[in-house]
Amino acid sequence: MDPIIFKRKRKNEVKCADTCSSSAAAPGNVNSDHVERNTDCNLQTSTSFEPHFKKKKLSARRYNEDYLKYGFIKCEKPFENDRPQCVICNNILANESLKPSKLKRHLETQHAELTDKPLEYFQRKKKDVKLSTRFLGCPTAVGEKALLSSYLVAYRVAKEKMAHTAAEKIILPACLDMVRTIFDDKSADKLKTISSDDIISFRMCTIAEHLETMLLTRLQTGIDFAIQLDDSTDLGSGTTLLVYVRYAWQEDFMEDFLCCLNITSHLSGLDIFTELEKCIVGRYKLSWKNCKGITSDGAASKTGRHSRVIKKLLEVTNNGAVWNHCFIHREALASREIPQNLLEVLKNAVKVVNFIKGSPLNNQLLETFCSEIGANRTHLLYHTKVRWLSHGKILSRVYELRNKIHRFLTEKKSRLASILEDDIWVMKLAYLTDIFGILHELSLKLQGENSNIFQQVERIQGFQKTLSLWQARLKSSRPSYYMFPRFLQHIEENVISENLLKEIKLEILVHLTSLSQTFNHFFPEEKFETLRENSWVKDPFAFRNPESVIELNLVPEEESELLQLSSSYTLKTDYEALTLSAFWIKVKEDFPLLSRKSVPLLLPFTTTSLCERGFSVLTQLKAKERNGLKGAADMRVALSSCVPDWSELLSSQTHPSP
Repeated sequence: MDPIIFKRKRKNEVKCADTCSSSAAAPGNVNSDHVERNTDCNLQTSTSFEPHFKKKKLSARRYNEDYLKYGFIKCEKPFENDRPQCVICNNILANESLKPSKLKRHLETQHAELTDKPLEYFQRKKKDVKLSTRFLGCPTAVGEKALLSSYLVAYRVAKEKMAHTAAEKIILPACLDMVRTIFDDKSADKLKTISSDDIISFRMCTIAEHLETMLLTRLQTGIDFAIQLDDSTDLGSGTTLLVYVRYAWQEDFMEDFLCCLNITSHLSGLDIFTELEKCIVGRYKLSWKNCKGITSDGAASKTGRHSRVIKKLLEVTNNGAVWNHCFIHREALASREIPQNLLEVLKNAVKVVNFIKGSPLNNQLLETFCSEIGANRTHLLYHTKVRWLSHGKILSRVYELRNKIHRFLTEKKSRLASILEDDIWVMKLAYLTDIFGILHELSLKLQGENSNIFQQVERIQGFQKTLSLWQARLKSSRPSYYMFPRFLQHIEENVISENLLKEIKLEILVHLTSLSQTFNHFFPEEKFETLRENSWVKDPFAFRNPESVIELNLVPEEESELLQLSSSYTLKTDYEALTLSAFWIKVKEDFPLLSRKSVPLLLPFTTTSLCERGFSVLTQLKAKERNGLKGAADMRVALSSCVPDWSELLSSQTHPSP
């Protein structure tokens, strides 16, 4: 079309449009003919001009469930249909962005660290976003309080090892009753969205992920750490490997739950090592060169001829780590060496316990019987081979209730009643009760948290010296039994012939000698040679004289630091007030050489007691009615030493970053 004709035509159309609009805006004296004429003009104008200005209508894109692998869900906010929403940053993109290429570009540019995450990760995030929108519809202050409340409830449920339904069935109804009673129904209604089963589960997963991130952020800075590991079989006959970590953080050592691996029982040692490698190096991005200590229970599955898990771990650390055989496990192995005569007494005591505890009726009858006669104790402790640490308590209860048990077994016409009628058997039971009680006290001391190698060695060596003293007492012309109070009381209260007492004394002496030998075998002196060479770590203020420092085989710079440190009265006050590890961490700026040498000695675990406690928690979480539970998140929250940063959790949920 000629440009001049086009301009003229456009000018006429504009004039016609102005005329129509001015007519429509005129006062009420407009006649109908004029209106119709203007309307026809408008229709003609639009019809004649339409081919030149009509735009192509774009169809709205539809959301596809496959887009979740890029971290996007369909936005469910009002008036935002068919728009993608990122489950990480909660950003809502335009409908035109519903293309795999654009969604993938958002993931790679805005959340590059999450590109390798599996689909399950985004599925968890999707559920969390949907749950959090229930709170975000409230005013900001109320929404944040509700969200924080749901986190706190989930945290408490996990710490108490409760079922997730406890929040909905117990905690929430109780809170509603209290709020209705003290305040009103309107206030109580605000609590109804806090503690459903689904919310608790997802909140717990979020907290576990947050705690894991906190721990790994610390470890990934390149600090030294030590691990303890142990495995056990759960109710579902699956094998679980627990790993704990110890590291220096701020002012002292921190001990925390690192990971829980489910492994099949037929896996070889190399396979177990591979699983550990995948988790610690592959998933957690930690370096074995920072591992300074490995502690296990010394079982054949980890150190045996066909396994060599510990050997592989030491190899990947370039032999920079030391391996410690759990002190508690060694003490238990040493305690199991019992002469045959005393072993028969122990077996018969176990038979008595299992006869009563193995039958609910017998157990109830004994408790009723003891209550009726006014006994201080009314029930026995069950014995299993696994509870080797509790022999003392079990035997103590049998010895205290021996007369009541005898009467009960007589009424039940059990042949076990004749055992309790034998005075020699009762005397030996008294001795076993005393010695296993002493061993139990020793094991409790070895289980202390943040214990260091110097403390444990002192306890073991002190017990070894005590055994030698007891042997000397019994070998003397006037033997003394003061160290075995129940045995001594039984001798004083009963008439015991001299020959019988001499015979039992010899059996006790044989047992004490055997204990002494097995303790020397499991705790050899040469294994502690390094500790003697570094005795200044335990007490640096014992080396004030230059002559004593020269004997320590330190380099000149270390000798100078030790003399300066031992001369400081201020630091001596700190030494007396702080733990040994906290003291050496505190002085690392002023005495770096000594600190760098002492911390690796103190860092390794000495026992696997944390793993044992972890298995107790796992057993509680995976009770028979919850045997199908995948307890990774529950375990993390229940066992973690880190405290969640609630403000950070709330910020990531209620104020997503762009």
